[in-house]
Amino acid sequence: METQEQKYKRLRMLDIDDLILLQHLLNGGRPSTGAALLGLTPPAVSHRLRKIEDVFEIKLFERKGSRLNLNPDGKALSEKADRALLLMSN
Repeated sequence: METQEQKYKRLRMLDIDDLILLQHLLNGGRPSTGAALLGLTPPAVSHRLRKIEDVFEIKLFERKGSRLNLNPDGKALSEKADRALLLMSN
């Protein structure tokens, strides 16, 4: 079982742009527009998405060609990211 310290070490790998990217995709945004929003290249967006999946040890999306659809795990994580962003903005 993972200790609290190990959990925090994993979470420290994320940053605010990762949460913003998740919210953009949840709201129907495409990875390419997410890249422009964050000033990243599309490959950098793909790298961030893989990083998020690795940190949480889940798959977030169903990939169909270039289209990404959040799966149930992705939606659940995105809702938590939405709450975190809301708390940070107040």
